[in-house]
Amino acid sequence: MSRLNLYISAAVAGMLMSGYQVVIQGYQQWQIPVAIQLLPGTILLLGTLYINETPHYLAAMDNIDQVEDSLSWFRGLPITDRGVKLEAKEISMTVLSGVRRPAIHKQHFLRKALSHPIRKRLTVGVGLFVAQNMSGMNALNYYVAIIFLTAGFESVSACLFLTGIFGFAKLAAALLFMFVCVRIYGNRFWLLWGTSICATSMFVLGCCTATMPESSDNGTVPSMVRATVCVMSVYVYAIAFGVSSGPIAWNVCSEIFPSYINAQCCAVTTCTQWLFQIIVAAITSILLASIRPVTFVLYGLCNVLGMGFYYFCVPETRGIALGKEMSRVFGQQDLKDGEDGEAVEEVEDVADHETPLLAAERRRRRGSIAIVV
Repeated sequence: MSRLNLYISAAVAGMLMSGYQVVIQGYQQWQIPVAIQLLPGTILLLGTLYINETPHYLAAMDNIDQVEDSLSWFRGLPITDRGVKLEAKEISMTVLSGVRRPAIHKQHFLRKALSHPIRKRLTVGVGLFVAQNMSGMNALNYYVAIIFLTAGFESVSACLFLTGIFGFAKLAAALLFMFVCVRIYGNRFWLLWGTSICATSMFVLGCCTATMPESSDNGTVPSMVRATVCVMSVYVYAIAFGVSSGPIAWNVCSEIFPSYINAQCCAVTTCTQWLFQIIVAAITSILLASIRPVTFVLYGLCNVLGMGFYYFCVPETRGIALGKEMSRVFGQQDLKDGEDGEAVEEVEDVADHETPLLAAERRRRRGSIAIVV
């Protein structure tokens, strides 16, 4: 839900900023919004003092009682609840079984990550986040107001208002993905179709801004048409991204790695995501100042390359449980043991007969619930 709340906040902030631009004058136009942001940050900081430890961490400490306490708090159920006890037992079995695997130790992680059972999964995870960030979403997030100014909207308050609508478009995409998209088609479908729409939107945005005259030409119809097309292409891009590579990159990375090495692999993919966010934020301003409209064409080409990666390298993982099923998806049909002698299959396959309800629930929600970037 964090990303959903982020989109709600971004949409509201955009609207408030356009209001501040009209009502407030001087330095207070930016000082007041920054001061308001300190309030939720302070609440978040104080909240960390009261949040419970994660069940997986407590299971690694081999303390089943604290695992049950933590799950009871997270689920809002009494500690005597049968489902809480079964889930606590399953988590403990999964985590403690990893103690036998050398891959969980730091000095063995690189060797294991480069082994055949993990290498392809890690390549897919890293590639998803590279393609996600190079698609240009963060370029729009950071510079969309400047893009609207370039499109011919000379009023700063109007550009900020359009930025607020951009936030609501992302929010609508998040809700659409959560409640509709994940229920009707698989990940590959949304990756390919969504990214194709993103590429088209970027090409349209680049062409429109390239043909935009230096002045608004006194508001003539052709100029207004191009400006409107620019704005709509940004909104269409936001919706397409929000139902494709935005959330699905997080979904796939959360479900493809074996439990005993999941934390380390997810750390690598998440670091890749933040690294390329920084890269995109740094280069976009330089590109806009130097090659201007060609910037959007460049991001459109990146989307085309991303489509190629999704088509040839990303398997369908929606509804696939960890273990033998996931291994078969990544071409490991005949693997029984890892390269170093340890079993590569997941503990979930062993524990499913002991906790059938939890196993069924995990299979039902696997690949569908992670929220949007």
